[in-house]
Amino acid sequence: MNFLVPHDGSEHAYKALEQTVELSKKLGGETKIEVVIVVPDLCLVDVGLDECKIITRTLYEEAQGIKARINEKLANYGTSAEVRIEAGSEVESIVKCADEFQADFIVIGAAGKHGAGPGRLGSVADKVVNKSDRSVMVIR
Repeated sequence: MNFLVPHDGSEHAYKALEQTVELSKKLGGETKIEVVIVVPDLCLVDVGLDECKIITRTLYEEAQGIKARINEKLANYGTSAEVRIEAGSEVESIVKCADEFQADFIVIGAAGKHGAGPGRLGSVADKVVNKSDRSVMVIR
C-alpha cells in the first residue's frame, strides 16, 4: 500500500505524517510512504525577475528546512520515507505526485499554514479532495 503525504510544515501536516506512519506500521507488509513538499510558483504574480528569484530561493530554503525536520521525525518514528520537493501549483503537484507514486491514499492535513475555520477544510485540502481520483484521508 502506498501513501502520499503532502507537507507544508504545518501542525496538521505533521499530524497527517504521524497518522500515516502509525497506519503503515499497523498494516505491516509492503507499505511505502512518500512525502511531497510543494514550493508554489509565485512568480506568476506581478513581480520583477529579481524579486521572483528572492521569493523562490526563500521558499526553497524553507522547504529544505521542512524536509530536514520531516527526516528527523521519520528517524524518531523508526520509519523511512521518500521526501521530495516539487515546484509548481500545490494542488496540481500533489495530484501529479500521487499518480507518479501510484498512491493508494493521499493523507493530507485538514488545514495548512494559513488555517481554516472550525469544521472547514483548508483550500488545498479541499481542492485535493475534489480534484484527485484517488482516495484522500483528511487528518484533523
